[in-house]
Order: sequence, then structure tokens, then C-alpha cells
Amino acid sequence: MEPYRHIQFDRQGDVFCVRLKHTRLEEAEIGQLGDELVGLVHDEGCRKMALSLGPQPPDCLYSVFLAKLVTVRNVLNRHQGQLVLCELAPVSYSVFEACLLHREFVFAKDFAAAIAWFAEHPAS
Repeated sequence: MEPYRHIQFDRQGDVFCVRLKHTRLEEAEIGQLGDELVGLVHDEGCRKMALSLGPQPPDCLYSVFLAKLVTVRNVLNRHQGQLVLCELAPVSYSVFEACLLHREFVFAKDFAAAIAWFAEHPAS
């Protein structure tokens, strides 16, 4: 049995490259997704997370989803970690802009660009 219902990941060096298994998420599933992402920090020692939100944009309650992403980012920050969001469709990025959260997150084109960003920005 796979330990994660909502995510799959592989490690590229010390960067956890995470993808959503499903683009459609109900509110309860968003909570579980958040728990799984935080679990990577606590259980797997993740300190550099590149989270793909594409190429298909997530179909979910964006307010709840964004709140979970803020929580994951904050947990990583408390552990001297970093979060990079990648592979966002323009419609997804526009939601971040509308909520002024585009200033609070780092965005990269793809996993390769996220890994390069981590190399250029070591955690402080």
C-alpha cells in the first residue's frame, strides 16, 4: 500500500519534487493533502519542496487550498525549509495574484527551474 493518497514525489538530491495525484479535490481531501505535505516535512525530513500545481490546474475550493499552501509554507519556514510552486497554469497564477499571494510564494516554470532556484537560494 502506498503511504500517500494525494501526492507522489521523488527526490532530486535534497529537493522533494511533489505532484498531486488528482486535480479534483473536495474540501476534506484538501485537508488530507495538507497533512501529507506537512508529513513530508516531519516524517521524511523534507526541507526543500517543489510542488507542481499543473499542468492541469487543481479543481477545488481555492480559498481552502490556498490556506493549506500557506500552512505548508509556514511549516517549512519553521524548519528552515523552503517551498517553490511550479508548473502553474496561467489561471492558477491569477488566483494567487487576486489574493496577493503571488508575493508570498516562489514560482518556477518546472521542477528543473525549482531545483535551480534552490541551488541559488540556500535556506538561511
